[in-house]
Amino acid sequence: MRTKGMAALSLFAVLGIAAPSAICAKTPMPAAQEKSWPTPDEVVAKLDSKLGLSADQKAKITPIVADRQDKLKALAGDTSSTRPQKAQKMKAIYDESDAKIKAVLNDDQKKKYDEMQAEMRDQMRERRQQRQAPQ
Repeated sequence: MRTKGMAALSLFAVLGIAAPSAICAKTPMPAAQEKSWPTPDEVVAKLDSKLGLSADQKAKITPIVADRQDKLKALAGDTSSTRPQKAQKMKAIYDESDAKIKAVLNDDQKKKYDEMQAEMRDQMRERRQQRQAPQ
């Protein structure tokens, strides 16, 4: 379960949607160390460059991303949940927003979106293995 949550986190961190260390931290990071969140428009622009979104799709996806970011920011500030609880909540947030985004995409875009997710999971797995390798 933890691996799936972290894989989802990596996907959206690479896409610039989440500030991963702020979400998984047990306590909030000092302001100087916090990563800034991209605007929903920036996130949609990045998705557009990969998926070729129509104006209508961009208009529908932007509020989905904004809602996801609001929920993730609230989760990042949650000091009452444990790390595994936050990971589980984060996964639920991503699953919900992914389903909403996919509902807006056509079949070809869904396929590309799935490929992007798989690629991001692989990259996260590689980074995790590099961090765990003895130095």
